[in-house]
Amino acid sequence: MTVRELREKYLSFFESKGHRRFPSGSLIPYDVTGRLDESLLFNGAGMIQFKPYFRGVAQPAHARLTTCQKCVRTGDIDEVGDDTHLTFFEMLGNFSFGDYFKEEAIRFSWEFLTSPEWLALDPARLSFTVFETDDVAESAWKSVGVRHVFRLGEESNYWPAGAFSKGPPGPCGPNSEMFYWTSKEETPPGEGYTREEWERDEAAGKWVEIWNDVFIQYEWQGEPNASGKGYVKIAMPELPFRSIDTGMGLERTVLVLNGNKSVYDTDAFTGILAKIASVSNKESDTASRIVADHVRTATFCVADGVLPSNNGRGYVLRRLIRRAVLRGSRDLGAAEGFFATIAETVIEEYGGFYGNLIEQRSVIVETLRNEEALFRRTLAAGTERLGDLLASGETVSGNDAFRLYDTFGFPLEVTQELAAEAGVAVDLEGYEIALKEAQARSRGAQDMDTVYGGVSGDDEALPDAPLTTDFVGYDQLSSPARIVRKRKQGDKVSVALDQTPFYAESGGQVGDTGWLKAGDREIKVTATKKANNVWWHDLEEDLPLGSEVIAQVAEDRRARIRRHHTATHLLHLALRETLGGHATQAGSYVGPDRLRFDFTHGKALTEDERAKIEARVNELALQNAPVLTHVDITPDEAKALGAMALFGEKYGDRVRMVEVGPSKELCGGVHVRTAAEIGTFRIVSEGSAQSGVRRIEAIAGEAAQEASDEDRRILRALADRLKTQPAALAAALEKTLDQLKEERKRREKAESSSAAPSEETTVQISEVTFVTMDLGEIDPKTAAKRVDDATAGKPLAVVVSAVRSEGKVQFTAKAGAEAVAKGAHSGNLLREVARIAGGGGGGRPDFATAGGKDATKIPEALAAAEAVLRGQIGL
Repeated sequence: MTVRELREKYLSFFESKGHRRFPSGSLIPYDVTGRLDESLLFNGAGMIQFKPYFRGVAQPAHARLTTCQKCVRTGDIDEVGDDTHLTFFEMLGNFSFGDYFKEEAIRFSWEFLTSPEWLALDPARLSFTVFETDDVAESAWKSVGVRHVFRLGEESNYWPAGAFSKGPPGPCGPNSEMFYWTSKEETPPGEGYTREEWERDEAAGKWVEIWNDVFIQYEWQGEPNASGKGYVKIAMPELPFRSIDTGMGLERTVLVLNGNKSVYDTDAFTGILAKIASVSNKESDTASRIVADHVRTATFCVADGVLPSNNGRGYVLRRLIRRAVLRGSRDLGAAEGFFATIAETVIEEYGGFYGNLIEQRSVIVETLRNEEALFRRTLAAGTERLGDLLASGETVSGNDAFRLYDTFGFPLEVTQELAAEAGVAVDLEGYEIALKEAQARSRGAQDMDTVYGGVSGDDEALPDAPLTTDFVGYDQLSSPARIVRKRKQGDKVSVALDQTPFYAESGGQVGDTGWLKAGDREIKVTATKKANNVWWHDLEEDLPLGSEVIAQVAEDRRARIRRHHTATHLLHLALRETLGGHATQAGSYVGPDRLRFDFTHGKALTEDERAKIEARVNELALQNAPVLTHVDITPDEAKALGAMALFGEKYGDRVRMVEVGPSKELCGGVHVRTAAEIGTFRIVSEGSAQSGVRRIEAIAGEAAQEASDEDRRILRALADRLKTQPAALAAALEKTLDQLKEERKRREKAESSSAAPSEETTVQISEVTFVTMDLGEIDPKTAAKRVDDATAGKPLAVVVSAVRSEGKVQFTAKAGAEAVAKGAHSGNLLREVARIAGGGGGGRPDFATAGGKDATKIPEALAAAEAVLRGQIGL
């Protein structure tokens, strides 16, 4: 059976049982309301996007859903390459929210596994486990004819694991796991088979788990214990409604059903591995598997909006890319660009089911190509760094070994191998400490024990407080409201209202500020944020729970934000028109002072591109198209209207589309009424945000006018200083700069002619001309010129210079290309020279610098340099 066949069979089966097929959530863990789960780095289970449904804070349009969810888990990244470990996998699932429960879920599972119409598995090769007190689940399995059902404890058959006694607080329940007999040498066990025998065989790998049904029926209530590392159980009442959450690992199940030894033998990887073989000139099964897994994961991550960086999800992605590039280049001999080439195959293999891979193809390919090129440059620097560490002859510290691994991509075994050749030890214990610290950072808060919720806060709330806030701020900036919730943290006070005109920070747009008016009091609102569709307003002073207030948004500030937000949409359109469809949003800030827009693009904008983009936005603003909003439509309806979803964003079942002339984007932010209200648009700066991502900062409206006024003031002041008119300022500046350049040349010439070396020695070492210079106290620029002059046009020359400054010394070495070919190495040469003067340093074979603490040692150090060079060239 293929991966595609199992995926389709599963989803079709549950559709036939009244379930609605629901799309996979993003790998960035947004839930169905569009809220980001801050406790997780990646989506690692099918139920993550449905948390609001399980908790009852949102109502699904359909009580029965089925999905195939993209998942990433990186806790076992160093195990990837064996037969079973993956960083990316697909999880099949069926869900019930207050509809069917244990008996029906179990009947569904049994039918799908054993029916000739579906998987047609031999019932004799199946076994099942249930929680030790779950009579209902055991009875349900036996009622369909199951022979082997075993009761196990909460670590195996409760979700989250161990939650029956240990928590954490939140929804929980017993589960039932399904296992398949994989042994080809032995027939499945018959009657009289005991739990002890089953546990022995399961530990031996004869029984392999293929499915898990979780029965969510309790609310675990407790509080943190004294240590702060666990919880004390208070109660575990039944939930108002009971739910089902199941998970079947797609790749693992295909592996088991086909009797394969390795998941890499399944069709999930055969096409990818074939492409890897075609771009390699060496063979390594382990390296090929690592590359296949990591390229697949990276491709899906970038498609969902994760970009390489040095923290969070981006750090994990960068580590995966670098690990694969190192393996591919070193162990497989793959040429630069192979990573993006293999990603193209992943897109072709999976794009039919996951359409965003096709939509984001250009972003994926460009991002991965740029990241590989960046790492190959870094890798070269790492090789040099390791050479410096080994040349010292001292133990490579644990931190240094881990830095080589983490920053430059050197696995520990490579560092050990090269260190052993140089007779240098590696601090393995220190390395393990540094590695564990990094793994903790990488995992972040990805503890699956928190998957159904965490500790509830100490909020005050009215008995009839609604679960969500009614936002009325699209149409009005002032409204009556009542304080229904209050949260105090130290001297900070936040309140939630039953309805509010305040926009809460989201989608890159800052939250509103303003006032709550209660009688004769006017309390300032300093920020507005939201969590679980509750708007929280930060106050400068306290107000009682239940207070009736008038909520008033700061109008001028909101107007500036609206101009910048609509300008952001037009900027996005202009970027795509000018640079191409790959230029998609990768982050933004929309505030009253400015806008910041990050977009995927591999190089700096040219002056012409920047001018065209700015002009296009101003052109669109002058056309004064009305700003239209299409509300409460489905994502598919918005797409049919031409809407572009933002890269990496998650949208709910119903969306809002903002249309400004040819620009159509899904957006929940606030905007002007017509494009002309934006006013003038100006790009303030353009630069690199990170590898493969550029950043534009811009201003519009009043902010742009204020900047223009300031520009005119500065131009007038400069013109006055240069005694000219603003229109002639450029010519006056050019003339002044030319005069300064000529003066600088005269000074350098005078210094150079008066700065004769106190000592210069030239010796011939075989074919190599070796020059040492004691240059006394001269400026570094003049000293560098003397070294350049001494080697110019002399490929067999090696020069070492010394410059004094305040009792210390700065050494410089330079070697011609043919001298380097004969063994000369400037970095290693200076390392020995500088040590004599109480210092250190190093560098490349052709050029290096080093410092010393004792300038009196210069003669001795320069004399030693000749002996070191003779040793390098074998004389």
